[in-house]
Amino acid sequence: MSLCPGIVPRAAGFESANARPRIGVIGCGVRWDKRVFVPDGRYGVGKEFPKYGDVVAVCDVDAKRLERAQGVVQGWLGKAPMATGDYRKIIDDPKIDVVHISTPDHWHAKVAIEAMLAGKDVYCEKPMTLTIEEGQQVCEVVRRTGAVFQVGTQQRSGRQFVKAIAMIRDGRLGKLLRAQCALGGAPESPELPVVDAPKHLDWDRWLGPAPTAEYR
Repeated sequence: MSLCPGIVPRAAGFESANARPRIGVIGCGVRWDKRVFVPDGRYGVGKEFPKYGDVVAVCDVDAKRLERAQGVVQGWLGKAPMATGDYRKIIDDPKIDVVHISTPDHWHAKVAIEAMLAGKDVYCEKPMTLTIEEGQQVCEVVRRTGAVFQVGTQQRSGRQFVKAIAMIRDGRLGKLLRAQCALGGAPESPELPVVDAPKHLDWDRWLGPAPTAEYR
């Protein structure tokens, strides 16, 4: 569990009611796939993006996923977004307002911090970070920059959870002595042989800040 699942220290919004934020997507893999490509399924909400902003850039270290994402966004908006394998091109683009982070977990903190320091707001898929320490670092940058930062922990927005949190904050439950939660078991990972990374995947960039490992 990371700290600060959602922090919004300033009023969200742009210069006018008609202004549309320009969104850069960093990471177009499984999480983004589910949020975009499932037509009627649970994770199809990625198709809501064009209602709230223009996806002007997509980034992934897998060339096949990148090409697929670019084509989907072109179908939405009638114009192909900029596509890159280097997330820094999105971070450094002053025309991009919001970054959607759906990379592997070990990239979340680094990309989020760099995006906020570059003046961008951030929507980050769960988990917020890989460690508590990284979560604390992200929180500090939010406070320092005033960026809007939200984590895609969808149950936090569920009606029953919103009500429960309001009851706690209002003191209706009295002094809290203990909190308990239950987590589902993690899926088992089979033993896979070491193989060469596919040519369409930049494995070194996929690893990024993670320890060096062979592709399996």
